[in-house]
Amino acid sequence: MAIRTRAGSVWRNDSGLGWTNPYDEGVWAYNVDIAVAAAKAGFDEIMFDYVRFPSDGDIGTAFYRGKRAEPRWKTIASFLEYASGRLRPLGVRVSVAVFGLSATRDLGIGQRPRKLAPYVDLIYPMVYPSHYGSGEYDISDPSGQPGLVVSRSLLDFRAKLEGTDVKLVPWLQDFSLGRTYTLSEVASQIDASRRARAVGGRVVGFMLWNAGGIYTDGVLAHR
Repeated sequence: MAIRTRAGSVWRNDSGLGWTNPYDEGVWAYNVDIAVAAAKAGFDEIMFDYVRFPSDGDIGTAFYRGKRAEPRWKTIASFLEYASGRLRPLGVRVSVAVFGLSATRDLGIGQRPRKLAPYVDLIYPMVYPSHYGSGEYDISDPSGQPGLVVSRSLLDFRAKLEGTDVKLVPWLQDFSLGRTYTLSEVASQIDASRRARAVGGRVVGFMLWNAGGIYTDGVLAHR
């Protein structure tokens, strides 16, 4: 079920991790079987993360069994169509986490927000400022202006999703990468999300991310 090299071994990315093959409908069924079990256990939303093709490693050596002559976004959208077809009858919301720049340009990994929108209820863009390169949105140091990065990224998502019903919940950065993030940096992202929520109703909340589960003290009390 894995992406392979042409020699037949499991293809791995820069972190040494293998990937399941996005074209393999057995992979689709495996993941959605787990999602169905979670829904039946009482969870009211299923969010698919890493719902994409790999973005790092020697992509040129990746071999996909069953590869279809279609754009990558079509493959990912077809998976979500299948997933929502099985999950929505169970009364759960279906959502996806996507890269923060996926609304700004095609990243070549199958994440095209507008193409995915018909099959999901919410999209969670990962708008971590540390993941934006110098010059993005005409900001020389995106990590140093976290609120501005979140605002401009959400503006792109709102524009791309115009005319759809899908809602946005941004993932915000509550971790340090390249610079130390304190209450001020995290709060500025929350403020940007709240301002976006006040415009048009597309943004309906926010989520904080820290891989270690250690969050900035007092940030959720911030107003």
